[in-house]
Amino acid sequence: MAAVELVLASNFDDALPDRVAELPVRVFFGGFPISLTGAGRPPFILPEVDREGFQRHLRVIHRGGRQFYATVNSNDLGLHEYRTGYLEAFLREVADLLDLGVDGLVIAIPALMEAVHRAYPDVPMTVSSFARIRSVSQAEYFLRLGADTVVLEEGNRDFDLIEGLVRAGARVEILTNQTCIRECPFRAHHLNTSSLCSQPGGDQLWFEFPILECGLEVVRDPRKLISSIWVRPEDLATYEDVGVHRFKISGRNRSTEWLAGVAEAYARRQYHGNLLDILSFVQVKGPSNALATLSERGVAPEVVEPLRTAFAGFQSVVIDNDAFPPGFLRRIAATDCTHRSCDECGYCGSVAEKVVRIGGQPPSSYQPPSQLPSPLGLLADFGKPIPMAAEGGRTRLPPT
Repeated sequence: MAAVELVLASNFDDALPDRVAELPVRVFFGGFPISLTGAGRPPFILPEVDREGFQRHLRVIHRGGRQFYATVNSNDLGLHEYRTGYLEAFLREVADLLDLGVDGLVIAIPALMEAVHRAYPDVPMTVSSFARIRSVSQAEYFLRLGADTVVLEEGNRDFDLIEGLVRAGARVEILTNQTCIRECPFRAHHLNTSSLCSQPGGDQLWFEFPILECGLEVVRDPRKLISSIWVRPEDLATYEDVGVHRFKISGRNRSTEWLAGVAEAYARRQYHGNLLDILSFVQVKGPSNALATLSERGVAPEVVEPLRTAFAGFQSVVIDNDAFPPGFLRRIAATDCTHRSCDECGYCGSVAEKVVRIGGQPPSSYQPPSQLPSPLGLLADFGKPIPMAAEGGRTRLPPT
């Protein structure tokens, strides 16, 4: 059996590679906060790094025999790709990244992947989760364009898909620690938001509205904590059984200690305690901070304050990782989640009752908020620059 390979987010702290030197971290990934194509995350949550710091960080990574993949993985270029000279400018940016020492690229748009493969046929390319691969045929288009690896996020519990991708010759990379809800209806808007605001001249957002929408879904129905797309460290073997050995850990805005701790958990294949400690869980953290900021500014109290109260009741949530039933993921792998509703199946709800505690109580004792005001009126306020990055928790103005 092939050894597990971890693909770890980089926060550009030069101490990070040494901190995980004894772990099976084979690749780091990241990018500049602002780039021509965007780097898949809004700039207000990403660490500041200049060209010198970027190159120095890659030297540290390479000294340990590891690789670095640059994220040029936006799924929306704002139609700039139709402008004369755009592809040439993109390839110049790619050339610069390669000069800095980048070993491979993470890309979501087929046209950009084709351009890279034609110019640099030997550069490894990974299909970003932003491409939203949900079928083997879809992945095969990217494989023909030169990709060798496919990142699965939304489809990472679809084992028919995973097995099909492996048979098609793709190296499948499973994103492990994102807490996005299953079949998220806000996902496309979220990806476009992240893509556009990380490009030059992008709007000055300080919080991404789809995260608030997603968070309200979780607050209204705690079962979604279990049906979401994360992967427990204990369940890696379920993927290995179908030919997957590469696992991605997100968190480019997190501390070195946090990233190292998460990597250790997946390398050891176990974590004792609150599973949320090693997951992103932005759905509650981000909206709570953002709403607190709006409250301090006195924005729409008739909307903001009820929403704050709803999220406050969810602050003390715990997912006891030691309480999961044996064979949790194998049971899900055998379920046709795509064509069944959670109410019809009921499995994740039954697991939630065993492992989730909200204020020390099981979900059956939790009273979800009712008759909440619509957050739509807050959209424009998240586009007004203020000296706080709500999602990342750092205090600074959004970059210009």
